[in-house]
Amino acid sequence: MKRKFNNSVSLKILFISISLVLLNSCTNDVTPTLYPGDGDKGTPAEITKVTPAEGYAGVTSIIIDGSNFSENADDNFVFFGAARATVLNASATQLNVLAPVIYGDSLRLKVDNGSDLYSNTILYKLGYAVNEYYPFLANQEPYAATVDKDGNLYFSYIEAAKGLGVWRITAAGVLSEYAPKGGETTFNDLKYHSGGYLIGIYGNRAIFKIEEGIKPAVFVNTGDNSVKLLAFDFDKDTTIWAGGKGGKIVGVKPDKSFKFFEYEYDISGLRVYNDYLYAISGDENSQNVVRFPIVSPDSLGAVEPYFAFSSNVEFGVLANSLTFSADGQMYIATSPLSDNSDPVDPIMFVNSDGSFGTWYAGLAESSVSSFTWGIGTNMYIIRDRFPVDRAVDAVFTQSILKVDMERLGAPEFGRD
Repeated sequence: MKRKFNNSVSLKILFISISLVLLNSCTNDVTPTLYPGDGDKGTPAEITKVTPAEGYAGVTSIIIDGSNFSENADDNFVFFGAARATVLNASATQLNVLAPVIYGDSLRLKVDNGSDLYSNTILYKLGYAVNEYYPFLANQEPYAATVDKDGNLYFSYIEAAKGLGVWRITAAGVLSEYAPKGGETTFNDLKYHSGGYLIGIYGNRAIFKIEEGIKPAVFVNTGDNSVKLLAFDFDKDTTIWAGGKGGKIVGVKPDKSFKFFEYEYDISGLRVYNDYLYAISGDENSQNVVRFPIVSPDSLGAVEPYFAFSSNVEFGVLANSLTFSADGQMYIATSPLSDNSDPVDPIMFVNSDGSFGTWYAGLAESSVSSFTWGIGTNMYIIRDRFPVDRAVDAVFTQSILKVDMERLGAPEFGRD
C-alpha cells in the first residue's frame, strides 16, 4: 500500500531549511564582493571585535580587530548597511574607520578585502550625535544659553517676537520660567555662577545678576555709555572679562571693582583658556581670533594673533562665538552673513598647531550664534532662525541642539 504524500510535512521541512539559510546569512555573506582589490582572493576577512560597541553616524572613529585585512587602506571596503565607511588606517589585523552617515540599531557591518567573499557580519548601532534638545514651536526662539553643574539649561527666551525673560529646561526635560523679563529683550551672553545665580549681558554698559523668580538686577554698572557688551567669560579667580563694541575690554573682580583695558577692535566672542583671554576680533569684513595673557585681574598682556579667521573661510561666513574642549581644541560658531546665502556647516575647529576644519560636517548644517558646554561630553548650540526675516518661511527655526562632542569641555570657571 502506497503512503499518501504529506504536504504539511513537506512545507515544514521547506520552512526549516529556509530559516537555517537565513540564520546563517546573519553571520556570513556568501555573495561575491563588489569591490575587488589586491588582497588574498581566496581568504575573506574576519571580524573579531569592534570598538566602541556603538557609535555616531558620520562622527565616531571605529576600530575593527580581526584578520586577513589588506594593509593597503584603499583595498578594504567596510560597509555599515548600504553605506561605505572611510578607512583611515589599516593593518592585516586592524582597521580604523570613520563611521558613515547612516543611522540604525542593527546595521550589518562587514568587510571586503578583495577576496571572493565578504567577512562575517556584525550588527552595529550608529545613532545621532546632533539632536534637537527641546521641541520648540516655530514662534518660540531660544537665545544665549548656559548650563549649571546639575545639567539644567538656562536660556534667554522670545515667543511671538516678544521677550519673555530667562527660562530653564531641567535635566529631566521640563520647561519653565526661571526669571521674569527685565529691561532686556534677550541676553547676548549668559553664564551660570556657582553661587546659584546667572550673570548676563545684553548690549549696554552694565552686567546683570539673574536670580530665580526675580527680574534681572544690575550687578556692575561700568558707567561708560560708549561700551556695548556682547560677550564675557570667567577666569579661574572668577574675574569677569567682558567686551563688545566701544573699544574697551572690562575686567570685573568678584568684589565688583572693575578696570577698563583699551582695545580698538569690536569683539563678538570671548573665552578664557589656560590663562589667556581669547577673542573674536574685528568686523564682518575682517575677523581674527586673538588672545591676551591674563596677568592679573588688573593686568592684561599685549594682544597676540592666534587664528586668521576671515583669511581661512569662504567669503560671507561670520564668526560669532568660540569655546574650547579640555584638550585645547578651539571651536568657532559660524553663520552666513547674508540671508541670501546658503546655510553653512556651523562649527569650525582650530587646533593649537593652526590646522583647522569643519566639525561634524553635514550633521548640523544651519546658522549658529553661540554654544555652551554642558555636563560630560555634551555641548548645547543655539541654532539661529534662518533666514531671520520672520515674513519668510524659515529653512531652520530657532532651536537648541544637543551635540555629543565625544570629548570633555574646557573648565567653566564660574560654574566649576
